Amino acid sequence: MRAIVIGAGMGGLCSALALRESGAFDAIDVFEQTSEPSTAGAGLNIAPNGARICKWLGIDLDGGDPKGKHGAIDGGRAAILETTRQIMPDGTVSARKLDHKTAAGDNAGFHHMHRLDLLMCLYKRADDFAPDKGVSSPISVQMNKRLAGISQDENSVTATFSDGSSARGDVLIGADGVNSKVLRLLWPDTKPRRWTEVICYRGLIAREDVAKLTKQDGRPMDNNPIDSFSMDVIKNDVAFCMTYWVRGGELLNVWLAYYEPNAEDFQADDWYPIDHADMIKHMNKGFGDDPRKEDVLAMAAAMESPTKWGLYDRDAFESWHQGRVCLLGDAAHPMLPTFGQGASQSFEDAAALGKAFELHRGDYKTALMHYERVRHYRATRFQFMSKFLFKHLEPPDSDERKILMKALNERDFPAFDHEKRAGDDDAWIYAFDARKIGDKLPTKKYGPWDFRDRSAAAETRKKLSQTLWKPSVSLKGDRKVTRAEVAAHGTFDNCWIIIRNKVYDFSEWKDRHPGGPFVARMYAGKDATAEFGDYHSRLAEKHMEHFCVGELTDD
Repeated sequence: MRAIVIGAGMGGLCSALALRESGAFDAIDVFEQTSEPSTAGAGLNIAPNGARICKWLGIDLDGGDPKGKHGAIDGGRAAILETTRQIMPDGTVSARKLDHKTAAGDNAGFHHMHRLDLLMCLYKRADDFAPDKGVSSPISVQMNKRLAGISQDENSVTATFSDGSSARGDVLIGADGVNSKVLRLLWPDTKPRRWTEVICYRGLIAREDVAKLTKQDGRPMDNNPIDSFSMDVIKNDVAFCMTYWVRGGELLNVWLAYYEPNAEDFQADDWYPIDHADMIKHMNKGFGDDPRKEDVLAMAAAMESPTKWGLYDRDAFESWHQGRVCLLGDAAHPMLPTFGQGASQSFEDAAALGKAFELHRGDYKTALMHYERVRHYRATRFQFMSKFLFKHLEPPDSDERKILMKALNERDFPAFDHEKRAGDDDAWIYAFDARKIGDKLPTKKYGPWDFRDRSAAAETRKKLSQTLWKPSVSLKGDRKVTRAEVAAHGTFDNCWIIIRNKVYDFSEWKDRHPGGPFVARMYAGKDATAEFGDYHSRLAEKHMEHFCVGELTDD
């Protein structure tokens, strides 16, 4: 078989390596629209669940010379940080050790990296299997290939490019990012991306310049990152500052964000250069009279070549594959950077896809279905949760949600967020091994209970069933509901939601449902099937009947 991969970014290159590892393909052809690997970007984090996959595929996140030339293909040059620190509003510092070993016990580690370094070490590993290396199942990476069209039949799939060339294969992987052309071509009715009203900046500061940082009046910073090999967070409800070391500690990555509810829709499709005055103006406003602001402004003023971008998100997609084509990474589940899982989830996708083809070989239909069924819920969960780490989007936790998270003891926020919530065990995040997909096709998409210990899950579900709130009068669900009626119940307090063509009234339930406030904030008056339709247990579905208004009709 031959695989076509659209996009030579993080997900595309990793998926090419995983497909080669499967042993099911004679060749893998990767097509990238840019003329050379992009040098844009600053820092990112590869968490242990993603680093575990990189190690398996021989991707060198740690090697290379930290002081080497920008873009040198000599390894990832990651910074392996010791701690995360959160600078609290009262000036105190919460510090926690990063758990590089994790519950998996393999020391996969957190790898904080320059984006370009990660891209280059992926290219380096792919080049180990280039056609001129004389290896089996070669990986060919072709640049300056902008996708123009896709056609498929019972025998093959063909990608055509704007230069008039084409490529024919057995499967096509759309790994072309949040603005995926593969998505637009095969799923033209996908809902448009959603403006979050959050604008962010990023840039780098050389280590020697970090050491010289002072407040505007010349006084030392209260918490200079030079004093800690850490990932630091300063935030309030409308502004966010995150810093961490990359390239072995030679560069400090600075990421700033602020919520601007009155901003016009942000039109730029990528990061673009801005001057420091723009950034300082908005950080001044976002942090107001917060004494931590002086440290934030000191770093903002020192950022080299800062860039600016508006953050968008999307609702989850119900399906990631059609015929011989599937989506992967940001093309399948674009998520906000607030959870630090974007790259790691694309690596997990790649691993699961490769293992599905290792298991099913030439049976591409079953392989793609297997891939989607084991990946859809997990990636969608991160996609959904990443939205609510911005406080302006997040309603307060209900008591019922706190009970649920305490019973599950699942941490639903990232390692760098120190605010105490109900769950605390992060093994489901960082100890997860995406290569373990089972030895047969799942009967349906995996849901939350499929990722939990079965014996413990049974007891937990029994306890939770005793706490589920029921209305004094249950709905009968015996009427037809028009879309116009649903739209009329589209506010947080007057909230109807569509799940699998049935309409549910969340108006009272949202304050007592474990995920209700979150669901109601995002999906009032909308269809939430993609994120919630396939994952309920029988017990949950039985309980949902109390709130079912009726069946949706287009009449």
